[in-house]
Amino acid sequence: MDIDFKEYHLRCELHGHEDDVRGITVCGGDGGIATSSRDKTIRLWTQENRKFVSSKVLVGHTSFVGPITWIPPNPDLPNGGVASGGMDTLVLVWDLNSGEKVQTLKGHQLQVTGIAFDDGDLVSSSIDR
Repeated sequence: MDIDFKEYHLRCELHGHEDDVRGITVCGGDGGIATSSRDKTIRLWTQENRKFVSSKVLVGHTSFVGPITWIPPNPDLPNGGVASGGMDTLVLVWDLNSGEKVQTLKGHQLQVTGIAFDDGDLVSSSIDR
């Protein structure tokens, strides 16, 4: 399959994190996204006039944040949420509306390397096997 890269162009750049970005997820159908970084933060970005602006900065991990996933709206998170995994071994669940941490999941002994939300289940992986 040949890809004609002339069809693709950079639409915008997102500036805000103070270190490299480690994860990104699309947050529902409104065009918003969330990014995670080695700067220990998660940023929520909203789309305005075909550009993205940082709307919230989520702080709660004590080391760099890696994987991130969107959680669709549900009774506990009416506007949806995101879950993030970090070098600090934690999985944190965040409310998209308030930007507040609503749950801390402990269990991994080492860095969280992957995270996914599927049919009501939050699944995480780590280098602790």
